[in-house]
Amino acid sequence: MKNIRRTILIGLMVGVIFFGWILYEFYSQNWNFNLFSFQDWAYIWNEFISGWIISAKSDWIFVLSLICAVPVFFFLWRIFCHVSWGKLFSFIVRQIKWLGRVNKPEQIIKKKIKVKASQSHKKVRPRPLNTTGRPLPKLAGKTMDADADVSIVSESDGKTDVVQSMDKKEGGRPAFLDEDISNISLDEIKLPERVRLEEDLVAILSDSNYQIIKDVAFGELSFSYVGVSASQIVLCMTDDKKGDWLADEEFFNDEEPLWFSETDHRISPVYQLVKAAETFGKKVTECGFEQKVIPILIEKEGTIINAEDMGDTWRKSGVIVCRTDLGGPDELPAFATALPKATDRGTIRDLESIQGLF
Repeated sequence: MKNIRRTILIGLMVGVIFFGWILYEFYSQNWNFNLFSFQDWAYIWNEFISGWIISAKSDWIFVLSLICAVPVFFFLWRIFCHVSWGKLFSFIVRQIKWLGRVNKPEQIIKKKIKVKASQSHKKVRPRPLNTTGRPLPKLAGKTMDADADVSIVSESDGKTDVVQSMDKKEGGRPAFLDEDISNISLDEIKLPERVRLEEDLVAILSDSNYQIIKDVAFGELSFSYVGVSASQIVLCMTDDKKGDWLADEEFFNDEEPLWFSETDHRISPVYQLVKAAETFGKKVTECGFEQKVIPILIEKEGTIINAEDMGDTWRKSGVIVCRTDLGGPDELPAFATALPKATDRGTIRDLESIQGLF
């Protein structure tokens, strides 16, 4: 029934556009013929009954276009019925949302650059500078005036000797301030690269009282590490996709949520991980175990540019999103910080039973 309604709706829309707009304008502009006028159709019929002889090229185009109109309509109807409109609209909307994010680089820069507030100039008196930006030397216990010629002096045996003389640049301005920093392009300002977060994930899991299973597949996903304890099981999936990603965990027209980068998109790894954790949790319960299953996404290579905005959504989904290595942004907690500690490692027998569920 749903497909029938969809087919009829698409047919109505195609019909309105094809007959009500395209053909209507085509006949109106070329022959002044109103496709929806009874009088115009009556005129054509009378001409046909009276022995209308089709000789002019324009008359042939008029008649052939009328004959082909209905088959063309059904052909277009069939074509548009095979288009996945939900996915198309979802892709367009998500691209617009992604562009809205990445076109505001000033927001990212504000998060990266931290400016330390300086004391008021009323409380701190600047020291005089010479042409090289160093404090002026002292002569006989006094600092030389910044407006005078600068001389570097040395003292020996109570006598003062002039070693070298340097003239101050005309205009009373030190040479190192010649360039107006306000004219420096923003493109020339380079932010410091993210420092690699060196973590031994296996050691962290072991120190947190987990027995460890490495590289296991569950359905279409692969877990880098599974930590098993007496009270909980952590499913750790490493995301090693490079690039800046805009995360979106909302469904659109029953389509799976997507993450977008500047050149690509993919199904949300958070959504996939949460779904897999729910399925695995049911298997754990059915086998008589009482451990709580906790999904953890470890961002290793890429950067989630809207991670701060997605924090509440991820917490409500029951998933922990953290970072390690070159993953970002810095607002995400490190794996060592985000990993929930276990109180009891459990038994080897429990570990083998849990491993048999994969």
